[in-house]
Amino acid sequence: MKELIESIDNPKVKEVRSLHKKKYRRSLGKYFIEGKRIVEEALEHGARIERIFISSEYKGAKEFQNSSLWSMLKDIEISTVSEKVFYSMAKTESPQGIIAVIHKEVRSLEEFLNQMPYNPFIVTLENIQDPGNMGTIIRTAEAAGVDLILITKNSTDPYGDKSLRSSMGAIFMIPIIEVEGMDWVQHLKNRGIKLIATDLSAEKPYEELNYQGGINIIIGNEGHGISKDLLIQADLRTIIPIYGNIESLNASIASGILLYKAREKRECTD
Repeated sequence: MKELIESIDNPKVKEVRSLHKKKYRRSLGKYFIEGKRIVEEALEHGARIERIFISSEYKGAKEFQNSSLWSMLKDIEISTVSEKVFYSMAKTESPQGIIAVIHKEVRSLEEFLNQMPYNPFIVTLENIQDPGNMGTIIRTAEAAGVDLILITKNSTDPYGDKSLRSSMGAIFMIPIIEVEGMDWVQHLKNRGIKLIATDLSAEKPYEELNYQGGINIIIGNEGHGISKDLLIQADLRTIIPIYGNIESLNASIASGILLYKAREKRECTD
């Protein structure tokens, strides 16, 4: 490792602080993660780590250096920083002493569809605003065997710290493509992929839906649901029945119900 960085004005340190904001994560095409466990998962799943910062006060540094993953860091820049510098970069209240800067994977939807399974299982998150929901849905999608997640531009950033923590490492395991406008809808329809939307006015409950073939399940905004523009594009509309005195389900809970039912039905012939 290089010499100790003690200035909070170091350019590399300042770049990490800029990544606290969504606009810089977008413009730079990078984000950062904190903590030994999530850094290990990033390494295990081949995330494009640019550099790692380790606090001079990090008690787990020696253990990390002696781990089998340390050998995977040979092409990654590693810097030791003072505790003051580390705290200036960290977002968590009690940081664990290790930060990694990661390049986002940037791929077009068309490119990805050319490499997808014949009947892909896709999820679109439209205007999801709560970072906890975002991360939980990503984690649930990976658990349910989803092939791809599409996220509309006006959603909360999946690479923000709260979303990353909620995803519990799933962010490195499942492909994510951010989309805007409506062109992506036609790309899917051209491939014969059905758009499935939840709609409170729908009559067909989710248990009775046909989830076979290529499908794209749309999860809408927490307060307003799926936009009208997208709802009219849906090939199938369905409803999750509510038996109590509430108006709607939490977005992450609704996604879990739908994704696992879809997986169950798809397993019948997959």
